[in-house]
Amino acid sequence: MTYLKRHLTMLLAGAILLLTACSGVEESADALLTPQPEASQPVTFNAYINRSTKRVSSSSAIAAEATRGGTPGALSTASLTNLDGTHFADGFGVFAYYTDGRLYSQTALPDFMYNQQVLYDAASPHQWAYSPVKYWPNETGTAGSTAGADHLTFFAYAPYTDVSPTTGCVTDGSTTGIMGLSRATDSGDPYVRYYASMKPTEAVDLCWGLPCVNETKPAVAANVTFNFKHALAALNVQIDTDVDDASGSHTNAPHGNTRIYVRSITFEGFADKGQLNLYSTNAPQWNNMDCDCDLTSQPITLYDGRRDNREAIAEALNEQKRGLNPAIVQSEPYILTPSFGSNPATPGVTNTPVNLFDVSAWPFDDAENPTEGEIAARRAAPVYVIPTNDPMRVTIVYDVETYDPKLVSQYLSDHKAHGSTIENNISALITNAGGSAITMQAGQQYNIRLHLGVTSVKITAEVNSWTEGETVDLPLPE
Repeated sequence: MTYLKRHLTMLLAGAILLLTACSGVEESADALLTPQPEASQPVTFNAYINRSTKRVSSSSAIAAEATRGGTPGALSTASLTNLDGTHFADGFGVFAYYTDGRLYSQTALPDFMYNQQVLYDAASPHQWAYSPVKYWPNETGTAGSTAGADHLTFFAYAPYTDVSPTTGCVTDGSTTGIMGLSRATDSGDPYVRYYASMKPTEAVDLCWGLPCVNETKPAVAANVTFNFKHALAALNVQIDTDVDDASGSHTNAPHGNTRIYVRSITFEGFADKGQLNLYSTNAPQWNNMDCDCDLTSQPITLYDGRRDNREAIAEALNEQKRGLNPAIVQSEPYILTPSFGSNPATPGVTNTPVNLFDVSAWPFDDAENPTEGEIAARRAAPVYVIPTNDPMRVTIVYDVETYDPKLVSQYLSDHKAHGSTIENNISALITNAGGSAITMQAGQQYNIRLHLGVTSVKITAEVNSWTEGETVDLPLPE
């Protein structure tokens, strides 16, 4: 009963949204009770995407290759139509339910359209084209006499992803992005299964169209219009160091013999996989993969992949490379000489901020001479995650390693060079400028800056002056 009430409430909300989200022309009650004499009229579409909003939040808390379903990158109306000249050409997918003279319910099947791809075509009379073309029902009921008009209900998502109608699984073997849809034989609300990628170059944005529920045949020139909203939150994380810096200017670099390497970082407050119900209105309705229960956050950890048997956390997990920027994790070999210039090791975390996530495949027109704009875009590139109602928290494990050949019995974490290794484990709540914990919202971008505070060991010395001792006269025997 609760489930039915929820969908009845959503039906009412969907009916209200038809005034703005769907472009069907309102007809009189009398007209709905009589057969429509017009010629067959094709179902046509229109679509636009709401611009995402941005919330910038900084955190000084730390100072206190797979395929994917869908084209990577942020979706916009321009990219969806390919009018901005980008590679976005997937269009969007549509589910349509024909319920005859009845209203949409959870017993309905997507028997009018199942994952129908709709592409922008400027040469098409209606611009958004699909095949085969479908036509509006042209009667009020099964026999043209049933009280109540024939209804079509439409749901949509973007970017379009090809799946098997019988299994709902993607056909290209994707492991991230849109991983599947409800099957053609599944009744009720359609859904999208989604797995987030922690690599910006593989991150797929996901939008859903406000549903058009219980539509009747409109005027000849009218389209079914989808107002798409972002179902995910964008997350950009940059990391740098605070070396002997109380001012917060982050200008001091570590000494040449020292490297700061990230072992792992764990986020809480969002999810990396879930199931989106396309019968969503004001906010995306995310569920767990295997049930209709609300989605909750789970710790999401990225590891550096080092095999040195010295991890403070599970070795098997820490050997899984999962999206950390290669520049901030240890490479082989480590420091072979004290000379910074000839050091073959990766730089690690420095006073220059870099993207926390793996952007090594970020495209440059000239890889040897990237422009400042390309470097800035690489640093600011986000991943897309599923927002939950849980506050955001971050835990980071990192090593401060210093080459020192005099420590002959001590080794760095690669066990190949002498030196000292200090592991640090810090956890903190991510707060905004007002000190409040941040809870992610769909359609917003979060920019977080992690500062690893490092204070050098400083040594001072003072030599006491000589003091006057006691004078003694000691006669010696002759």
